[in-house]
Amino acid sequence: MPSAPPDKRSLRVLLTTWGSTGDIAPYTGVAAALTAAGHQVTVVVSSRYTNRFTMHAAHVHALPTEKQEDVLLARKRAHPRLWQHIPTTAAPVLLRTSAEADLILANPLMHPLCAVIGEGLNVPSVGVYTIALGMILPRLAAGHAANGYALADKAAKLALSHMFAPAVRYLRHSLGLPLRRTETLLRTLRDQQICYGMSEALIPAGFPHTTTGHWTPCRPDGWQPGRRLLDFLERGPAPVYFGFGSMYRTDTAKLNQIIEETVRILGVRAVIQAGWGGLHAETDDILTIGECPHDWLFPRMRAAVHHAGVGTVHASLSAGIPTLPVPVMLDQPYWAGRLHTLGLTPAVIPARHLTAERLEHSLSRLLHQDMYTERILKFRDRAQKQDGTGNLLTEINRYL
Repeated sequence: MPSAPPDKRSLRVLLTTWGSTGDIAPYTGVAAALTAAGHQVTVVVSSRYTNRFTMHAAHVHALPTEKQEDVLLARKRAHPRLWQHIPTTAAPVLLRTSAEADLILANPLMHPLCAVIGEGLNVPSVGVYTIALGMILPRLAAGHAANGYALADKAAKLALSHMFAPAVRYLRHSLGLPLRRTETLLRTLRDQQICYGMSEALIPAGFPHTTTGHWTPCRPDGWQPGRRLLDFLERGPAPVYFGFGSMYRTDTAKLNQIIEETVRILGVRAVIQAGWGGLHAETDDILTIGECPHDWLFPRMRAAVHHAGVGTVHASLSAGIPTLPVPVMLDQPYWAGRLHTLGLTPAVIPARHLTAERLEHSLSRLLHQDMYTERILKFRDRAQKQDGTGNLLTEINRYL
């Protein structure tokens, strides 16, 4: 067992996460909150995102996963073994950096590895999730039935077990833990504590987990809006935001055309965030931008059309702007369904069914029916009562 920290009020915390930009961003807020509370924070994250944490952590260690990530991005259908490369590459880095930790915090894709390391080193391991695994199977998890969610959660863990099996076996062998004939996430994550960084206002009754509230991302160090964006915003009325984040498996040319046609028909202005898909359109009424913190951008927008990733959902609702979900994959249909069930949006348009006609019809309703703005403002007031990172620190202390 590791030695006690020099100051009993301060913990040496290892925080690890992996994923796309939207997956990573909330953990910058977690790292900042932990540091502000006096803890010594070490972050392990993909080399693409180390610069986001340098001002919030004592140490930042890069996961050398860029080559694997590029391979996955280049293929529309990657063989399951390719997905095993990420946890296999991460496992030795996590094992090395966990040696001096008093507490390990891990996102869903790193938690199975950290659970084994925590067992082997006798260090508390806590999952810090912005989604629940069952949400990636939205048809099972949707609605209010706890049984449906429990089934979706089990099915998701079984489906993901193959991805983590080689890395888990490596860690158990390295730590001298008994090897098991079968290693599923149902077993690896059993009895693990998990904190969920989601607004309880978005979650249906019967959801079997405690939520802390959303973990608001920190802006990149020294970030300032570009002059081009500021000039565009000053030239006319508030534009509509269009963005699909890290979704790269989309027909970009078709999506550009749909956005341009919709903007022209409705007579609105638009800001398009290029994202991983490389969206791009430029007219007098449309501006394409790169990365831009949503907590700065969204309050300046009239409405938001997006892929319904959990971070973008929370950001648009926190800004109090009408939102239209166009989900692509994974947990996005779940969050889009919640927005519709709560009456916060007139429609859900799956990306594969998106047309200019459907987008124009639904966006017109969103923009011209005041009830959606009124409902979202009420929702925002309710959601803001939860202090996400503050509640997370309280939960961590309770677990310890």
